[in-house]
Amino acid sequence: MVILLAQYGPIIGGLVVAVIVTFVRRRTKVELPPPVRLSTAIALIVILAVFGYFSVWRVMPPVLPPLGEDVFLMLQLAGYLAPVIAGGVGALLLLVPRPVAGPTGTAALAPRTLTTFAPRSWLVGLVGASAVAVLLAVVAGPASSPDDAGRYVQYEVRVAEHMTVGGSIYGWWFSVPTLIGIALLLGTVLIVIRMISSPALGSDAAADTAVRVARVRSVLMVGTGALLLHLGEVMRSLSGTSTIRAGLPGGAAGWIELGTSFAALGPVLHWAAVGAVVLGFAMWWSVLFSALPARSRQPGPAVAV
Repeated sequence: MVILLAQYGPIIGGLVVAVIVTFVRRRTKVELPPPVRLSTAIALIVILAVFGYFSVWRVMPPVLPPLGEDVFLMLQLAGYLAPVIAGGVGALLLLVPRPVAGPTGTAALAPRTLTTFAPRSWLVGLVGASAVAVLLAVVAGPASSPDDAGRYVQYEVRVAEHMTVGGSIYGWWFSVPTLIGIALLLGTVLIVIRMISSPALGSDAAADTAVRVARVRSVLMVGTGALLLHLGEVMRSLSGTSTIRAGLPGGAAGWIELGTSFAALGPVLHWAAVGAVVLGFAMWWSVLFSALPARSRQPGPAVAV
């Protein structure tokens, strides 16, 4: 039961949150053109299916031959990078079809920039999630130590003058390529937003604007959701690192137990990781639900009185 909860709990939890939010916002939902709905559905089905399967597989992988340390570390790195890569792929797929002004397009007097159609709250969310990702990398990186191969993936607790115990940490060997991936994700998101925003508006400027705002919001949600899923993996790892313990006899003082300097943050990191992953999946599910046609109320038949 615990394993099933760890495997499917975050995905299902995100689905429940997305269903509730979608139901609340249903009346104000913008009706997207059919080609946009189709591309949105394909994009989110692809990244949810692939990354969702990877997330479930990592909790309880099938029987595998004994893995060497190099393979194990590469799987850890894949866990940090997978949501970032999925977010970039999803953002690119959301560009299809690119808005094209018709022959009767109208030119807006104000220039269209990256922020013309971008909801400010979602921009703040994307920047905030990116800042937290950088902060965790900068804090955890200097705490890491090199292993026998010189990879900064170890965290050590000194027990005695010439004795240490340790375990894995989100060190520089993990965080540097991940930060590069995050930079590429942000660049992809900004390019996609720019390409959605730049074409001239169609003849129905109000309707075209509403559709572009909705599409840009979806791109920002996919990017922010990817960063939250990444942050969840990082905080889950740091929560595990915080549990490193070592003990030694202390004579008259009895048994002395030593731990990490941030052991008290372990539960906070654990639940923050759960919340980040659930919220990340909820954002992706919400974008998928935006591809559903909006409800339309049909007028009932007239009743003679």
